[in-house]
Amino acid sequence: ASVALSVGPGVSLATRGARPSRVSRLGRADGAILAVRRVAGRPAVSSSRASSSSAGSGLPTGGVGRGENLPKGARAKRFRRRSPPVACAEPAVTTQADAETTRANATPAGADDTAVATHICVDCGYLYTTSTPFDAQRDNFACPQCDAPKSRFAAYDPASGKAIGAVAAAELRRADEEEAEEEVGNDEAGVGGPSSRTRTSNAAREVGTVAAFAALSCAAVAGAGGPTGAAAEVTRALDLLVRNHLPGVGGVVEDSFLGLLAACTVYCLWRSSVIPRPVGNPITRRSRTNASWVHVLSGAGALATGLYGVVLERVYRESPGWTWMWVSSALFLTNALTYGPLMQIFKASKEGKYAMQLGYSFVASFQGVVFIAWSAQPDAPDWMYWAVMPFWYFSIAKLWESTEFVLALAPDAEAGSFLDNVTAGSKQRLGKMNPDAATLTYVSLNAFAAIFDNCYMALYTALGPEQFWHTSRVFDDADFHLRLVKGTTGSLTVALLIFISTLGWRRQMSMDVAIWLNVILGSVGPWIVLFWHELVDPSEDWFPQFVFDPAFDYHPLWQTASQIAGN
Repeated sequence: ASVALSVGPGVSLATRGARPSRVSRLGRADGAILAVRRVAGRPAVSSSRASSSSAGSGLPTGGVGRGENLPKGARAKRFRRRSPPVACAEPAVTTQADAETTRANATPAGADDTAVATHICVDCGYLYTTSTPFDAQRDNFACPQCDAPKSRFAAYDPASGKAIGAVAAAELRRADEEEAEEEVGNDEAGVGGPSSRTRTSNAAREVGTVAAFAALSCAAVAGAGGPTGAAAEVTRALDLLVRNHLPGVGGVVEDSFLGLLAACTVYCLWRSSVIPRPVGNPITRRSRTNASWVHVLSGAGALATGLYGVVLERVYRESPGWTWMWVSSALFLTNALTYGPLMQIFKASKEGKYAMQLGYSFVASFQGVVFIAWSAQPDAPDWMYWAVMPFWYFSIAKLWESTEFVLALAPDAEAGSFLDNVTAGSKQRLGKMNPDAATLTYVSLNAFAAIFDNCYMALYTALGPEQFWHTSRVFDDADFHLRLVKGTTGSLTVALLIFISTLGWRRQMSMDVAIWLNVILGSVGPWIVLFWHELVDPSEDWFPQFVFDPAFDYHPLWQTASQIAGN
């Protein structure tokens, strides 16, 4: 293996025959050595190729600078096979220009709380605090959070909270990601262009993807009775879409919101990792663990099943069946419960991470609302009432998390005062928040929604399904019909805003667009779903479950239990 160093501005030292190291771009005027990189397993570059590559740029042979005047694609074509993971040796000098890396949010599972961190993963910020010395770990050691190899760890200074050589590590990581995206390597013949193995692999994957979606399309057409039957069904669906449009303002609000919901769902599925290229446009995944795969697959399935329920209701004015309910609820709940490990590598502010946690609490608690709705079905099992009770945990969690946002926005108070003692913890956990229009709308509507949902759960717990749904069943037909899709539609709304927020934080979408979609989908959307029945029939009660029929004999469940015990 050869060693390449960067010392000072524009100076590159490399052994003969070694690939020009990317760290030569990191030279600084102070002459500090930013990184020492071992280039392992790199094929030697012939002198003729090296001299011809540097001749056009005017740079010395062996130095590849960022600003060299190479033809388009020259760097990508020079080496076409990516090397094995490289080992980053500890730099000899650490200067003030080293960037501060993000600390891990939680102590890794199984780590000693009193141990001092010695190394940090430059990919996800995981702190290595186990008692075993890092150098004593096996060569195949991988980051527990993001599965990065041992070579992606840098020495860590716990006193300053900095990774030694963080600038060099970040640059090397960026360059490695560029190479992975460009599929840069070195073919066996030493000629520029993709290797035959790379071309074959990409072509096979793309052909397989197109073939799979073509097969699904053919199966859908065959299921509809062939091309003639499929065309007839599409015509019928379009006709029903027009005929089932609600009159007045209610129809405009319903179609605008559901149209935005459908468009965002299709876009998020297109950007998810489940639909590969060339059909989809998936974002780069930073974690390949089993938990991340479960999260991705359950999330895509939840979006698809949620969209199915919305389309069935809007186009056909029909409710889905029990199979759809169990599958969609299981997918949403699984997606909400598997986000934890990914939060450790999610690059966002404290406020952004806490908002993500609040969103998943809403998604999980909405599955309790789904169970409440379906427990009123004539063929619902008796145990569904008790199946609702565990969701109290998520309902209370989202109430507390919403309250924390309110406390974090409270004005600064005198140190040691009552207000300061109440709000200090929330401000520390969420960081400094800007009380702009979007933030105030988001915080206030989410707080009211959390309060209402807890009251909703409390009344259902006290009355049971029959008494809870009595007014809706007898007097509010639209609400009683829509109850079967309201909970899932609310879950779909919040799940979309979470994915869109992720795109915004990863700069895959304009953050301004992501913020306002967050407000519309996450704060206003659930209220539109709650009052969906008012759009259909404005004469119905706004809160049917909180309106009591004087002619009906209500009795709390605990009173019934007391009478049974007395008898």
